[in-house]
Amino acid sequence: LDAGERLNYTFSIKNTGNVTLSNVTVTDTRATLTGGPIATLAPGVTDATTITGYYDVTQADIDSGSVDNLASMSAKDPKGNPVEKQSRPPGGTAGDSTSFKATASTGLSVLKTSVLNSNGTISYTFKVENTGNVTLTDVALTDNHAAVTGSPIATLAPGPTNAVTLTGTYTVSQADIDAGHVDNLASAKGKDPADADVTAQSHPTGGTAGTATRTDIPQTASSDFIKTVTHVDTDNDGLLDAGERLNYTFSIKNTGN
Repeated sequence: LDAGERLNYTFSIKNTGNVTLSNVTVTDTRATLTGGPIATLAPGVTDATTITGYYDVTQADIDSGSVDNLASMSAKDPKGNPVEKQSRPPGGTAGDSTSFKATASTGLSVLKTSVLNSNGTISYTFKVENTGNVTLTDVALTDNHAAVTGSPIATLAPGPTNAVTLTGTYTVSQADIDAGHVDNLASAKGKDPADADVTAQSHPTGGTAGTATRTDIPQTASSDFIKTVTHVDTDNDGLLDAGERLNYTFSIKNTGN
């Protein structure tokens, strides 16, 4: 049972007395009614078709676990006296609500994408969606690398149209560059209406939950190599002589990343 879906109600009204009833009308605590009033209802006769009703389910109904409602019937006897009765469900007693159970289904999805920036940071986007049919509260998102902004989400209604987008940032380290990529994973945790935990791990586009989002980092390997020489002029004659020494220095620079 999802919010926006419709429940249809039928009302079976039986005259259990020995006089004819007139102007039989029905009211309901939730349902919108169509048909009626029933002009006359003879003793022993059951009318199960004249009056019907419908109710469009709300998210609050789903979160509460059921849709409960009660109808009331009123009529007149031949002397104009009121005859009243409250509805019952099949097998129940008058005054018992008719209940339709809303089975709770819980789930979370976290789509995580990334962009490598020219300033050496990675920007993350987290699309957090409630994939169940009940409202979740206090949905917190954590990441094993990025600092997340916008968490926790106070309430998260079901469906893709209610998905919330959070962001995060991570500063790339030299170890990340040497590895050529950054892999990281986000985790979400919230509460359902019964106060039970609902958890999920993130996934990249086209991936499955629990799969890390990978950001590739371009690697450039290059160097500069300078060799210099100095003369040790032992006899100070300004000339390079046999037996004198040349000293070399090597300057090696890593010009890549």
